[in-house]
Amino acid sequence: MNFGDLRSAFRGVAWKRLTPHEVDPKVSNGHEFQGVDLFREVLGTTRTRFPATYMMLKDDTDDIETIESWANWYDSRENDPKRSAEFRLYYPAEGGEIQSRLNAGDLMVVAVTSDSKLALMFAAAGTSREAQLQILFQIGEKSGPKGAESFENGRALGFVAASIAEELGFAKVEAAQGDDSQLVLAIARELTEEYPEFLPSGRVISALVRSRIGEAAVLEDPDLALTRWIEAEAAIFRTWEDSRIAERLRVGFQAGDGSPDVQSFRDFSMSIRQSRVSRAGGALEDHFADVLRAHKIKYVAQARIDGGKRPDFLFPGKTEYENASFPKDRLRILGAKFTAKERWVQVLSEAERVDRKHLLTFDASITGQQLLLMKSSKLQLVIPRPIQDLYSDSSRSDLMSVNDFLNEIKSLQMN
Repeated sequence: MNFGDLRSAFRGVAWKRLTPHEVDPKVSNGHEFQGVDLFREVLGTTRTRFPATYMMLKDDTDDIETIESWANWYDSRENDPKRSAEFRLYYPAEGGEIQSRLNAGDLMVVAVTSDSKLALMFAAAGTSREAQLQILFQIGEKSGPKGAESFENGRALGFVAASIAEELGFAKVEAAQGDDSQLVLAIARELTEEYPEFLPSGRVISALVRSRIGEAAVLEDPDLALTRWIEAEAAIFRTWEDSRIAERLRVGFQAGDGSPDVQSFRDFSMSIRQSRVSRAGGALEDHFADVLRAHKIKYVAQARIDGGKRPDFLFPGKTEYENASFPKDRLRILGAKFTAKERWVQVLSEAERVDRKHLLTFDASITGQQLLLMKSSKLQLVIPRPIQDLYSDSSRSDLMSVNDFLNEIKSLQMN
């Protein structure tokens, strides 16, 4: 399924790696980013002063630092017709507040919005934020260190890209289209009519999704089945959520005396966000448990071991884990976290008897450096094959698919 189109927010995008000349005050004190020829495809070939938003994306915070200002795109040789054009993007002093913290090699993305403004996004090289920008705008290894693309013909937002766009506050995430979208819409309408205020538990919704989307493929292609279920449930919840938000906005946020109730708005916004995060994690656990049952794999979920640790999935079970004579090399645990972030460290602390641990995630923005750290910590990532396609060729070799993991567990439980 796809969840909208980048064209709804952007006319086009250009990107490049910053050079020392642009960020090192010892080399240059100019307030300019060097324009590469490809940038002209989206910024044009005439002097233009754009309203601009400068955005600093960092891994250590969910908040995005933004500065509202302007930028001037111009040909520095426009008064010398004998020389070929050399375009540059001039930024004012406030833009320099972000530029001064950048390093050579960092990623700069310049997106032209549908209303002819610029969104200048910066992320340090090798960070998860950089990976998010690369996924959203499809800036991969084959794209090279610089490039530009017009969205004149559209750019569909897949499930992961749509989640990133929403997190960054960009393109509007729309109702799902294609594949299972008609079923998703039908289920969402039924739930909205029956549960206009509060949905039933996540397990009830997850079971409903599997019963309607179908479980036949779970044996032949568990990676695809799990991905379909997760995408469908996320789309259903978003559609139901949009209906609830629309109704709440219609009613308004007013106190008894008719004045704006700011706290009520904040509480409502927070409840929506927390519910989405909670349901995403719970859905992954519920659907994966069904995959395990379909493949007749023995496991225990949330077993309390080692004085209180509760891994998401323990294989084959608590009895075997606590039996000192049961071979350690036949024990496994798996954490199920929709996004990895710092959560992967939590998995390392669970199950003292298990030497090599696994983490199932839909996170596509895990960096190469993080993969190396996980590998050295004996943590194996399990990522559904459709999500693996968003990783670079060099990183993909370190990932395990859902089917690979199931086969490993089956081989351990055959004896």
